[in-house]
Parts: sequence; structure tokens; C-alpha cells
Amino acid sequence: MKLLIVFCISTFSFNHVSATEIGEEFSYPGGIYVKEISFDQFQSGFHYLDMKVPTLKKNNSYYLLFGIPKDVDINTRKFNLKNGDKDYVISLNLKKKSFGKQYINISKKFTELSPNALDRVIRERNILNLARNKWVSSDIDTDFILPVIGQISGAFGTERFYNNKKGNYHNGVDFAASIGTNIVAPSSGKVLLTGDFFYNGKFVYMDHGMNLKSIFIHMNTITVERGDFVNKGEVIGHVGNTGKSTGPHLHWSVTLNSVYVDPMIFVNNTIIH
Repeated sequence: MKLLIVFCISTFSFNHVSATEIGEEFSYPGGIYVKEISFDQFQSGFHYLDMKVPTLKKNNSYYLLFGIPKDVDINTRKFNLKNGDKDYVISLNLKKKSFGKQYINISKKFTELSPNALDRVIRERNILNLARNKWVSSDIDTDFILPVIGQISGAFGTERFYNNKKGNYHNGVDFAASIGTNIVAPSSGKVLLTGDFFYNGKFVYMDHGMNLKSIFIHMNTITVERGDFVNKGEVIGHVGNTGKSTGPHLHWSVTLNSVYVDPMIFVNNTIIH
């Protein structure tokens, strides 16, 4: 399969950052916002559009980790959350960020679905949505490691064209690697679901705690089972070429409050100092 990748350099417009707005450096579409909160707010918990927003304790302080939707209007200034039964408003100036384009030639069976394939996709989407609504109450380690050794072949947020037709934006990061290369957990967590789906191929879906989740797709083999607790660095499977894939690679997506964010934010960055 022919794969043409067009890279685009990200640009940012910087704004003043207050002392409590620790994570505003990542406040762009597809990024995250980190804010210090009180103990009472931490105890009450946060939700955005009925989805759990991760919170954590570090160095005797408490923090909110909010995933910013990739398709949000750059002029959006407020996000309405719930803190327990109280309204809670996040106010921030989103930074501009540009994303590249990626042109991919792929089998028409993935772009022109047969009735049987469409039925399968709908069933599998419902199964995955059930898992998305589950989360594990546990401490969060936001200092991620890379899940695989390989070269990035697809960046987060790129606008994708399949057989020259515009598709959805790329909601994760692709790492090109040989079939059989180890895939490890970038942070500890619980396996919510595994399977072999039409688009995903073989995959592992896990919660790192408080609705901070990862999904690893197009795998060749899976070495964990639903319900397993996995430590950071533990092998969960191996690179493959299953599902909607043009060659051996790992696709890794991360969600906060069920919003896709750039996984690389959590690698080699100190989210909370």
C-alpha cells in the first residue's frame, strides 16, 4: 500500500499563565488543561457532558485533568463542568495549533462497507461504548513511557484522506515497527476490553485510573485479558497489521473524560510538577 505523509509544524500563540493554571501550556484543541483544585472539589469529583473528568493527588495537592476536544472552536473560552451537583466553569484562552494532512490508499472494503460489515461495525461500536463508560478509581501516573520502539508514521490530529476522500482526523499516534515487536503499558492500569474488531483489528483497551484511558490497535497478538491489572512497562501484546491497517504498526490513542487527546503530551513531559 502506498502511504504519503505530509507533515506540518505546529504553531502556538502564548498567553499569560497564572500560578494555579499549571497545565495551560497544553491548552489547545486535542490538548489538556491542568488546574489545581481544593480537597472538597477533589472529593466531589468532576464530569463533562456526563463523562468522568480525571482528578489526582500529587505532593499533597489536588488537580483536575481536562481533555480539550480536538474539534473545539478556537474561540471557545469556557467549558461547563459539574463538580458534584455544582456547576464548575473552566475559563481559558485556547492556543492555536495546526495539524498536517495524510493521504492513504487502502482497501475499499474499509471505505465502502458491505451490509454485513456495517452491521459488524455497529455492534462493535456499541461494545466499545459500553467500555468507555467504565472507569477505575485509582491513583494516576501521568509520566508515561512509549508503548513501543518504532518510528512515528502518523501524528495525532492529522487530517486524513482515504483513497483521496476525506475521512476523520487521526485520533492517535502511529508507530511503524516490525510484526512481533513488544507493546508495553505506558502507565499502569486495568484492562477494560480486548478483542478483534473490523476497524481496530486486535486491540487492548485499558484505564490508567479515573477515566484516563489508552487503546492499542492493529495488534498481532494480545497477552493480557479483560480485568487484568497491568504495571507500567509490562508487555500487553505485539505489533501487527490487523484491521484497517496499511502495514505493520501500532496505533495508540489516549482519552481524558472520553475526549481524544495527543498521547505524546504524556511522554517526556512533566504534567504536574
